[in-house]
Amino acid sequence: MADNHPPMPHLELVGGLVATNPDDLTAVILHATDEQVAAKAIDDAEGRDEFRLSSDALNYWRLAWRCAVEWGDGVLRESVAGPVKTGICTARGYEPDDFESTLQAVRGRARVPFGWSALDLAWHLCLKDPLHLLAPELAGKRVPTSIAGMAYYLQQQQDINPILLPIDQIRGILQQRKIVVSGAVQRLLEAGLLEYADKTYHTGKAREFRFTGVEGVHYAKGEQKAL
Repeated sequence: MADNHPPMPHLELVGGLVATNPDDLTAVILHATDEQVAAKAIDDAEGRDEFRLSSDALNYWRLAWRCAVEWGDGVLRESVAGPVKTGICTARGYEPDDFESTLQAVRGRARVPFGWSALDLAWHLCLKDPLHLLAPELAGKRVPTSIAGMAYYLQQQQDINPILLPIDQIRGILQQRKIVVSGAVQRLLEAGLLEYADKTYHTGKAREFRFTGVEGVHYAKGEQKAL
């Protein structure tokens, strides 16, 4: 069947899947919801239908967020949003206005974009709008700058709550040795961009941090630069 949708930027999703049109995005949402419904194993038919509807709506917002970040848009462009909503309603038998009401009800529940962790989101935001460290010993240094950027955007997601900087995940993103990443975190602590959330920390749980850098003192923001 011919694709009548306007051109859409390609989106690489989990498992190597590449979405090339709104129908692909619709299929991803439906599949994710079906897996969630199966895992929930709700016996009551009405409760199961309610969960399916809310999950479709939440997965729509998570995928819309992912597209918006990857494509550099503020929101999901209407040429994509409209067909995706229509596709979901057609596949499920939802009344379009009922689905719009459900979308409104769950709009603020999405915590991270579809297929990403909080760290993935922080890394992509860091690439689009990076920090530039001002301390001479850190300025222009790839690993400390990258970790500082991730910490900054993680802190924005967490507001005043502490953040996690999982060394193994960060080293995977940066393709670096674990000892290098650990040392870079220590340098950021010494430079005042990070602090320990709990200075009486004992081993047995993940160490928590807060981003304490001050714009104009510890870092600046500007045009995108390769990290």
